[in-house]
Amino acid sequence: MTLRRLLFLALASALLVVPGPAFAQAPCCVLSDNGSGTADLPPNCVSGYNGDGQIADGLPPGSTIQIAARLANFTSVVRGPGGGLGGEFQQWNATFDMAMTGTGVYSAYNRFLVLNVNGETHSAPRTLFAPVQSFATDLFALQGQITLDPEFDLLRVTAGTGFGMPSPGQTTLTQSGPGWAVDSYFDITFRVDFIGNASGPFAGRSGSTTNVLHRFDMCHENPTPAEPASWGRLKASYR
Repeated sequence: MTLRRLLFLALASALLVVPGPAFAQAPCCVLSDNGSGTADLPPNCVSGYNGDGQIADGLPPGSTIQIAARLANFTSVVRGPGGGLGGEFQQWNATFDMAMTGTGVYSAYNRFLVLNVNGETHSAPRTLFAPVQSFATDLFALQGQITLDPEFDLLRVTAGTGFGMPSPGQTTLTQSGPGWAVDSYFDITFRVDFIGNASGPFAGRSGSTTNVLHRFDMCHENPTPAEPASWGRLKASYR
């Protein structure tokens, strides 16, 4: 058997373990083209932006309320040229979901809350119609609160560069069929202020906790879909 034949068989065997299209991961979220060779921001994906934080200030030593947060459901979006990055600003309403679990003396605490928030994001210029568009973004402002809750007289979340809490980010849009696959994140800084209700578990307590540079991801760091291997290409390269 010739060396060329041996090399061909070895490569053919290796091809059998290369993932094909069935194993390629589909994009997390695909946005429609807005008619201008790109997609509108903020990306209104079901997944939302996901990250974490905590409430620590004002609680007993060794006790925290851990927060799994989700920013999603963008509505009433107003867009226009400008913003701090010289491209576009986006003003919007959204929800800030908070799945809260306690530690220390609050180890039995578990609650899910939804805050309605107002916010603004900025995005840098991008090259329209380019198949991959990667550009800086910034969470400029976000704020929402609840009051007169059975557990909180006040629970407020504030975030963003405009409030003195730098929250830079990056968004990449990759052409996927007629739409755009999203990869986006913010290194968000946000503050949680609370005042406990007199009848709840935080009675007599209040505090203000700043969570610095907690990554808020939307479809970020997902594996790039695998390109299917081609048996025909392999054979052609050894002819």
